[in-house]
Amino acid sequence: MNGWDILLKTAKVFLVGLLVVMLSGLVRGSAWNPDFGALEAEVEAQLDLTGMRQGDEQLLRRLYGLNAGDLRHWVLYTAQDNMDVEELLLVEAAEEGQIARIRQAVEKRVEVQKHNFEGYGPEQLSLIEKYVLRDSDPYLLFVISEDAEEAKSGFVRGLYY
Repeated sequence: MNGWDILLKTAKVFLVGLLVVMLSGLVRGSAWNPDFGALEAEVEAQLDLTGMRQGDEQLLRRLYGLNAGDLRHWVLYTAQDNMDVEELLLVEAAEEGQIARIRQAVEKRVEVQKHNFEGYGPEQLSLIEKYVLRDSDPYLLFVISEDAEEAKSGFVRGLYY
């Protein structure tokens, strides 16, 4: 074997290794770590937050049973008027496996809201039933809004772009 053959074999092995690494990245998802502030801005840009107020730790605990100190980052918006149902919760979990518990808390919140508006709030109930719940560990997005699908698109953009 001459030097040229050795160089070609080495290049082939390198390219095959590179291909394996790239394919495994596609299977597992990209190795991203978006900035929570940028993700929040991307989601909020898709929503009309004028009729909403930002929630505090107490409201997070009351509505979802979540302790703010157990989360890495979070933002909560709820409707200012009790007869409105718009809501936004964006969370970055602090530990592995926490997203499943947060998802359960959100699903419980949805059921409570459905029960609250059942029978006398058909418009609100319709909006609640179109809620968006999307997670990509360690992030979770929950939205009840006319613009929920746009917020979901902002969430995906914020994660992967």
